[in-house]
Amino acid sequence: MVLGIPMLQDESLLLRPHLQSDADAVVERSRDSLTIAWTTVPLDYTREMALNYIAAVGVPQQDIVSWALEENGEYAGSIDLRRQGAGTGSLGFVTSPRFRGKGLMSRAVRLAVSYAFDTLGWESLNWTANVGNLGSYKAVWRNGFPLPVTVPRLLAHRGEMVDGWFSELESDAPRVPRILWSDCLALLPSVPQAPAGPGRPLTDD
Repeated sequence: MVLGIPMLQDESLLLRPHLQSDADAVVERSRDSLTIAWTTVPLDYTREMALNYIAAVGVPQQDIVSWALEENGEYAGSIDLRRQGAGTGSLGFVTSPRFRGKGLMSRAVRLAVSYAFDTLGWESLNWTANVGNLGSYKAVWRNGFPLPVTVPRLLAHRGEMVDGWFSELESDAPRVPRILWSDCLALLPSVPQAPAGPGRPLTDD
């Protein structure tokens, strides 16, 4: 099923198709230390890679819808939904470094979740991340995703299988935090943290 890329908006935040003009900002976020630590973005990311990425995700795709985040006219990150079949899908995202810590990705997740459930009719949506990626979890926690389960060797990361966090939201579940963030920090396993970017704590999203 080919999924279109509708415009979604919440106050100053716009989810839109990626544009060629986003290339330099995509390079910036892809070379960021946190992006490298927590995602599988290619190392030594180039502008040509960014242009190829934009060409691939900026048009309707089979079972995938990918948006660029735009805040006050600037590219602020990317978010996508991937259809997995049987009424379920997955959610993935990355925030540009200059826009972390503002709750922006939490708002983008809210828009994407609403689209998945209310427009596409999906029944559940799951999120995964390397164990310890608190910034990523905080964005979905704000939208009702429960405390993640730790799954050994869940994700491939730079040539090895690493433990991952998995959380799933049902379409009829409340889309608000289920427990306090301080309780999340107390309940989640203590894990080594990747180095934070300049002035950016890992709880930023």
